[in-house]
Amino acid sequence: MAVLTFFILVALLLSNLIVQKTGNNENISSPSFDIYMLSLSKSQLEKESLARAGDFQQIGAGGYVWKYEGYYHVITSAYIEKNDAILVQNSIKLNQNLESEIIKVSFPSVYIVSSFSSEEKKVLSRSLVAIKEYYLSIFDIAISLDTGVYNEISARLAVNNAHNTLNNIVDDYNTLFSSNHDNQLSLLKDMLNKASQISTLLCGGEKINQGQTYSSILKYRYLEILDVYYQFVNQ
Repeated sequence: MAVLTFFILVALLLSNLIVQKTGNNENISSPSFDIYMLSLSKSQLEKESLARAGDFQQIGAGGYVWKYEGYYHVITSAYIEKNDAILVQNSIKLNQNLESEIIKVSFPSVYIVSSFSSEEKKVLSRSLVAIKEYYLSIFDIAISLDTGVYNEISARLAVNNAHNTLNNIVDDYNTLFSSNHDNQLSLLKDMLNKASQISTLLCGGEKINQGQTYSSILKYRYLEILDVYYQFVNQ
């Protein structure tokens, strides 16, 4: 009887330890948000949209090809606020006589549940919002360049600052979670490193097509990074 009681007590103790560990898990999440993209043309053929993109890039449009509801859209720019997208849509129609379409792309929240140290929690939280914040930074730079607040030199300096901010987050994440084999944490790491590589290309001013303006490069790269993030949150 004493032996049986001993094993029951051990079982209860182990059960309590498991519950306690589960109770210590924390839910770290990214915010959900919508982006309103301005599409200048669309096709069911990717090759056709890519061919048209180069022409738009020479007049300052981003010209990034985004697949949406079965079509390949040539996107010029993207906005957090729908009213901003409508204003630009009207301006494009008035000043360049170009028809466009607004498409709404939703970015759902990502939830990562585990037990984290305070430092891990801080870095993970920053990492989950890093892409949205980077997009907003480059978006502001593109607007400032288009409206004459920045010239190309000051825009490039601002891009370097945004890149350094992103890279610091990516470096911290890679250091803290270097040996973690959790699937979601690994996917987040891959996404952040891809974003950092794209940001490096933006810092170098690398063109997609000859004749592409710097304003177009800014928009193309922030759309490209949004696409990388979109693939991550929808896995």
